[in-house]
Formats: sequence, C-alpha cells, structure tokens
Amino acid sequence: MRNSNNTILKYTGYFLLAFFVGIIAFSFGMPDVSGCGSANQATIAAVNGKKVHTLDFLRYRDMKFRRFRDPKMADFILDNFLVEILLQQEAMDNGFDITEERISRIIRNSPDFKNPSTGKFDPDYFQAVLRNNRLSIDEYEKIMRREIAISDLRFMVNIGSAVSKEEIAAKSTAENSKIQIQYSFLSNDAIKKRYIKEIAVSDSDIDSEIAASNVKISDPKTDREKLRKELEEKKLDKIKNDITEKINAVSSAGGSFSSAAAILNGKILRSAPFKIGEPVKTADKDSREILAISKSPVFLDKCLALNINAASPVIISAEGLYVFTPVVKSYRKETPDAETTAKLKQSLIAGNISMLTRNLLKELNEESKIVKNLKTD
Repeated sequence: MRNSNNTILKYTGYFLLAFFVGIIAFSFGMPDVSGCGSANQATIAAVNGKKVHTLDFLRYRDMKFRRFRDPKMADFILDNFLVEILLQQEAMDNGFDITEERISRIIRNSPDFKNPSTGKFDPDYFQAVLRNNRLSIDEYEKIMRREIAISDLRFMVNIGSAVSKEEIAAKSTAENSKIQIQYSFLSNDAIKKRYIKEIAVSDSDIDSEIAASNVKISDPKTDREKLRKELEEKKLDKIKNDITEKINAVSSAGGSFSSAAAILNGKILRSAPFKIGEPVKTADKDSREILAISKSPVFLDKCLALNINAASPVIISAEGLYVFTPVVKSYRKETPDAETTAKLKQSLIAGNISMLTRNLLKELNEESKIVKNLKTD
C-alpha cells in the first residue's frame, strides 16, 4: 500500500487501499484466473528476465480481447501482450520519463473520471469508478505506465516518418503514371533443348576433365554422372553468357527490342499496365507477378530510362533469360493540389510508420529473450 505522500494521491485528492484486483476497461468483470492454464499460476512469462504475472495478462485479455474467450486464442493474446511489454521496455531503455505527476494530470483530464453532474474531475467519483471495477492504484498505474510508454514510442516513430515535398511530388507522379512493357523470355529448359548438341557431354569430355582437374573417382558410375551434369551446367552457362553478351551489346548501342528479341528467340509477351512502384504482372486472366523482372536491378534501373521499344540489358534469373522494353510510358511531374497533397502525405506517413514499426518489432524480437509458461492444449 502506498503512503499518503504518493504524488498521484496528492494530485488526485484521494487515498485508496491497494488490495483490489480488476481491469482498466469498465464493466468487464473479474478475470478468470483458472482459465489461464499456465505452468506457474503466478507467472505466465518472462521478458528479458522480467516476470510477467498471470493477473496482468488476464486484465489485458479482458480489456482488449474480451470477445475472444476461446482458449485457442490464449497464445495469440499473450503474444500481443508480450509485444506491448517489449515496446514498454524499449521506451524505458530510450529514456522516456513517465512521472507520477504526468499520470495524475492524465487522470484529472480524462473524461472518464469527470462527474457527469459537474463536468469536472471529482476525486470521489474517480475513487468510486476504481472501487466498482475492483482496481487498485498500483495496478491502475502499472497499466497507465505501459500505455503511456507505448504512446510515447509511437509518437517518436511518427516523428521519424515525416515526408518531404519531394517525396510527395514523387508519389503524385507515381500515382498518375501508366507503364507497360513488352518482354521476351527464354527458359533454361528451352535453351537446353535448342542447344542439345552443344551441351552434350561425352565420355571423352569426362575423361579429359578427370585428367585435367585431377578428379578422384570413388564410384565410377555415380561420380562420372555427377561430373557429367557439372560439365553440362558449365556449357549451359557459357551459352547463356554468349547470348547475354550479344543482347547487352545491342542494348548498349541503343538498339531495338526486336533486334534483341531476335537473338534471344524466346516467347514474346506484354505485361499488364502498372504504375511506377507497382509489381510487373502478366496480362492473362490469372495475373501473377513476374518476380524475375519486378525485383531485378536491371528493371528498376532501366525501365523509366529506356526509350519506347529500346532493348534493355538481359535479366538473368534462375529460370532463364529476360529482355524487355517499355511500350507505354506515361507520367507527368506536376504539383498536386492541396487536397491531393494532404492525402498523399497521409498515405506516405502511414507507409513509413508501418515500415518503421515492423522493423522495430523485428529488431526487438531478434534481440529479446522471451520465455512463456502458457499452455493452450
């Protein structure tokens, strides 16, 4: 029990015995301790060496997941609770200061604790609310500290997600763009079939390789077959390199896609239209992303720089070889109006916040030690 000199008590004007257990959200009732199923009924987990008590988890569950009382949800809810604890620890490690004066100020300004008849903060009304919810000052402060710490951390993340005018202009350009490419693809299997004679490896080729590289053969049947495949792959790589060099020479000279496609002699297709920054997808009914193109540094570097119908350098993928050209390339650099600017800004900020939050949680997850006692089976 805290003494009467406690700053929160001084600022809120009341003194409450700290032996009740309850939850911060109103009218949810008492937590079901027996429903936890933990190996240790007092401690449900440990986060970086700090114990997480079962009652704290149950209060959290009933506050934020009261509609999900299925025991199968327990592990999911606990994971969410532990994430919040990790965020609270991160805030504390970064020097966030949550004073009792600040907590008191939040209490006094909260509409939940204002007497409906006066519209003002009323210590007696506040005390009654806590009593009705069987909530002690210690538990209430613990919950508030976690919520404030997470709020402060999110505020800092929001500051770090600010966007510039240049980013907004670039986003506007992307949103109003339309790109479409034509591409040719030659698979590794197609190359093998087309150059079957050139890729073939004879027994004399294997003998020459054994002699030249001083290869030790333990099992003549399996080892020679393995060596045959290795030599076939080398010949395949040489053919692909020859094709690549020829097409890249055409591209470097500003040659046409038709000239490059004639060298590749693969299947020619068109993508679905897309905006700048969007993935490249096939134009068929079951549209799918062409990852080898979308993720290629060649595509990212050359797509907007290439003239219409000009050949790109070769994209070398695990499946084969690609060459492409833009056939539609429409985009304008213009200043959006105020309303559009505001929408673009919010979209960019939301994206930045999401990215920064994911990165933060990934880092915390990798660097933290979490031990759970919860059993859900």
